[in-house]
Amino acid sequence: MYFEVILEPTFNLCQRSWYAPSGWRKIRNIVQWTPFFQTYKKQRYPWVQLAGHQGNFKAGPEQGTVLKKLCPKEEDCFQVLMKDVLRPYVPEYKGQVTSEDGELYLQLQDLLSDFYQPCVMDCKIGVRTYLEEELSKAKEKPKLRKDMYEKMIQIDPNAPSDEEHRAKGVTKPRYMVWRETISSTATLGFRIEGIKKSDGTSSKDFKTTKSREQIKKAFYEFIEGFPHALPRYLQRLRVIRATLECSDFFRSHEVIGSSLLFVHDRKHASAWLIDFAKTVQLPENHQINHFTTWKVGNREDGYLIGINNLIDIFDEMDAEIMAASTVSDSPVSTANTSSGSSSASMSPKRPACEAHEEAGDQETVKSGTSNVLNIAPPEPSEGRPISYSDEDAGCGDHKILKERKEQN
Repeated sequence: MYFEVILEPTFNLCQRSWYAPSGWRKIRNIVQWTPFFQTYKKQRYPWVQLAGHQGNFKAGPEQGTVLKKLCPKEEDCFQVLMKDVLRPYVPEYKGQVTSEDGELYLQLQDLLSDFYQPCVMDCKIGVRTYLEEELSKAKEKPKLRKDMYEKMIQIDPNAPSDEEHRAKGVTKPRYMVWRETISSTATLGFRIEGIKKSDGTSSKDFKTTKSREQIKKAFYEFIEGFPHALPRYLQRLRVIRATLECSDFFRSHEVIGSSLLFVHDRKHASAWLIDFAKTVQLPENHQINHFTTWKVGNREDGYLIGINNLIDIFDEMDAEIMAASTVSDSPVSTANTSSGSSSASMSPKRPACEAHEEAGDQETVKSGTSNVLNIAPPEPSEGRPISYSDEDAGCGDHKILKERKEQN
């Protein structure tokens, strides 16, 4: 669902001296870090495959569709999701398609088809990206892997132990656990997989992007020149969080290796849950809250930890931008500007349509009688995920509504 709210990009984030992460480069042919494939023939904007494994995706038979190589577990997830309250927040599943060579594919909605020259970011959600079964299997017959050792020293030459250096190999379980600790996955519950900007520059150089400040700098680079994107993403994330807590699918599944796909252009900005190849149904009578610290055997995925930290970081960014706008509009700033002070280089004020005062239609979720976009989330209770209302009787059958906010 998209909204025709157009905000002029008057806030130049470059003036705040945020630097871009290293490794940005121009990609002329293929960007391989996101699962959506679209050729914009009508817009003369040729784009091909964007995440996942090369060869797993093809252009769909219909405009606005993408084919993803069949994974039975992922198909099971999509069949359930099409009947769940999360349906508006995942790609629409349109059934199986058999290719000319007999290969089976899932036909999915192409989430980029309604965007023009979009900026795209893929964030992997959760405190781990491997299933407990994968870890257990790797521990059964551990053997030293030279390829994983080489990957490890390429990122951090000091990561292997002396013994591993001598053997020039590490075991797969050791590598799997280490890989999650070098990024923000283990600490923040999400990590940036890749970012593509509208000018075609792209980067996957986020393997060691770990601290909140590093994450924020990457996010600032992503939204630079698109002031409407940040409030839209905040709004969307809050609605997604509320919907997750209403979802039977989320309540009954261990969500591993799934991503949030953020997409914006000059007019639109939105986010979706994608990638369910490692998402599995929980054993009967086994419950998780997606928030408790993971320990082997409890199957917690930390999904809500990641969502909450994303919202917190976007909130911090929004506050920083508003604070910078306030400083640039202060009498002292005005006086200094007229006298040639260096404050004249401060960023101009954001448009009147601020993060909390957007003009035009807004997508909201009504949960009981509370508008989830206007209330702060409480601290999580012990043994259960955070909830916006303990008396949220209408949560299971909530409806997505369009409302126009009244300006104060």
